[in-house]
Amino acid sequence: MKLATYLAIAGAVSVLLGLEFLLVPGFGLRQYAIPTEPHNLMQARYFGETLLAFGLVVWLARGTRDEVALRAILQASIVGNVLGAGISVWAALTGLQNEMVWGSTAIYALFSLASLYYLLSPTRRAP
Repeated sequence: MKLATYLAIAGAVSVLLGLEFLLVPGFGLRQYAIPTEPHNLMQARYFGETLLAFGLVVWLARGTRDEVALRAILQASIVGNVLGAGISVWAALTGLQNEMVWGSTAIYALFSLASLYYLLSPTRRAP
């Protein structure tokens, strides 16, 4: 798969999930068995806007050939996705979220590995 295709997919997934938590946070929280109290809804909106913004950066960068920009995006993606996977595993193991959290963990892990794959091989980043 070309790097541009990966960035389009990762960006689209992030944008869609970001919009869900931003626009309908109660729906997103209920999927994970998180109470929909006002403070949780507000935190979900913060999460949504952050996910939306990062997803747009990834989506909009899909056509760039700038090596410095691509490395920065891939490095940031690895950090964010590894942390997201760790937090998701912790939430699952402590019972803070239901079994849906394992799907999030899988997405985070997949995007971490894909970003690492492209980061470690400059030839794979070629157009």
